[in-house]
Amino acid sequence: MPKSSGVTVFDDLPEWLVVDEILVRLPAKDVLRCRAVRKSWRGGTSTNAFILNHHRHQPSLPIIRNTEGIYRHVGSPTDQKIQRVLRHADPFTNEMTVCHAACDGLLILEKQSNFYICNPTTRKCASLPHPPEWSRTSAISVVGFYRLHTSGEHRVLWVSYSKQVSYLVFIGAAVSTELPDYFVLTVGSDQPRCIQWSIVSKHGYPSTLSHISPPVHNRACLHWATGFSITVFDTVAETFWQMSRPAQLGDKVSLLVMGGSLALCCTTNDCVNLDVWVLQDYDAETWGFQYRFNLSAMEALPPFKFDFNTLPRMAVINERELLIEQCVGRLLHCDIDGVFLGYVGTKEPGKHFMLTMQRLQESMISVPLFEAQEEDAVNKEPPFVMVL
Repeated sequence: MPKSSGVTVFDDLPEWLVVDEILVRLPAKDVLRCRAVRKSWRGGTSTNAFILNHHRHQPSLPIIRNTEGIYRHVGSPTDQKIQRVLRHADPFTNEMTVCHAACDGLLILEKQSNFYICNPTTRKCASLPHPPEWSRTSAISVVGFYRLHTSGEHRVLWVSYSKQVSYLVFIGAAVSTELPDYFVLTVGSDQPRCIQWSIVSKHGYPSTLSHISPPVHNRACLHWATGFSITVFDTVAETFWQMSRPAQLGDKVSLLVMGGSLALCCTTNDCVNLDVWVLQDYDAETWGFQYRFNLSAMEALPPFKFDFNTLPRMAVINERELLIEQCVGRLLHCDIDGVFLGYVGTKEPGKHFMLTMQRLQESMISVPLFEAQEEDAVNKEPPFVMVL
């Protein structure tokens, strides 16, 4: 509040305290507004150190979607539990924007086989170069997106695969001898590098459907639940390997991170209970049972019909709250004790919310592609609308 003399209370505080202890904790939109207040604030909040520190202070929130756009769920402290991040340019067509990956507040999106990297907070967007398709019978997809902690570079893991191989893997049939090709592309470069795939396994391929089963990032590695094991990609060594997991959990499992550790979410055969197992020792690959959620016993839970063909999935909002996609079109908000807190979204056909299994941690981080394409009027307007 300004004093009667026109001087604000911030004038009584050291500049470093305002920047490093106050502004760093504000939402990104407020920081961007504060840059217009003082030249010193603009300079202090524009350094790489501030931007990374500010990013670490922001909550990591689950991304959900429906036919109208992409959203993030902000939990219960505010009245507005859902914030729209992106709106499809034309929600009345089947050509919706697909979110393939998220890292450091940056999203990789696909629209009509074209890929884009964007920061919805700063509303910056650029086209993303990708490996060429080898033939009409092959396709490409993003299977991972990460920041290399040794250099700070953002990198994309691509896969080029036979459409026949993708179908065989999806249905769990025997896979042909034609293996997928994996590439790593540093964001800002147009020269992808081929990564050797050394694991020969019927169920070992990271999912080509990254918008449905994205990898979980933990300990500088990407992790996918593949069959009865976990496929791991070491982002530093750029090698693949496989981690064991409890075989008794079956193949209906999904990965997430709880309390900084890898966790497995699995459903019982009757689809009534949802169990969570946590990786207690990463190096020894030992897992321990942590939680059981009885979906049919949740307080005030509306009646429902079990779908035995759907894999229930879970996302952590914060230390106490969860989202559970019980079946298609049914997204539940509950706490860690299994108390039902509400139904997310509307029951209107086609507009229900679904989990993407990706997370958005707001940031002001930029990448070289943004600056390189700002002067290109043709690529300036993406085929979707960022509204965060």
